[in-house]
Amino acid sequence: MSSPTSHQFITSSQYEPEGIFLVSPLEGAPRILQGWGEHPDHYRGYTYNGVQLKGHIGIDFAAAGGAWVMAADAGRVVEISVEPGGFGQYIKLEHAWGESLYAHITGPVVDSGQSVTRGQRLGRVEPSRRRYPPHLHFAIRIAPYNRFDGWGGFSDPLAFLHLPEPPVTEPLAADTDRWPAQSEDLPPMLVERPGMRRP
Repeated sequence: MSSPTSHQFITSSQYEPEGIFLVSPLEGAPRILQGWGEHPDHYRGYTYNGVQLKGHIGIDFAAAGGAWVMAADAGRVVEISVEPGGFGQYIKLEHAWGESLYAHITGPVVDSGQSVTRGQRLGRVEPSRRRYPPHLHFAIRIAPYNRFDGWGGFSDPLAFLHLPEPPVTEPLAADTDRWPAQSEDLPPMLVERPGMRRP
């Protein structure tokens, strides 16, 4: 069986690589603003651990500001921090299979070191202060991973997500509430500096 892409709907038990089963990190039906690996020309302008990126390193899900962010799987909170000008406030969970990252959030309702259950509330989506819509950046790393692979060690989460319905992934226009199609309107990543620690 070939690996599904971010534009295919994954149904329960149809494809479970490494036995990882993730639920939606947001309440409600998902809508993808920016998929895994998209806009490689834009992201080549950034590095992660000193290595040029190959494309978008996660999935950006549209969400109303204040929407609840949920743990995609049971695990433990290992980091709550802020990356100004990049991921903003984020939460990272550790799982038996690796880790998950939830960025552009506000008001965490969990503490570092706390164990969480699948579907437990972690915090809320931050209202956007920029020209692109509010969203959750969701990413996973599957152990063992290599942070120097041009993806920051992250993998496409969609192959592991069991969603209630197909996510919308069509191109998005700048004159709607959807993601701007022009690369200059994509969210910036923080430009890496020597000694800087990436999530």
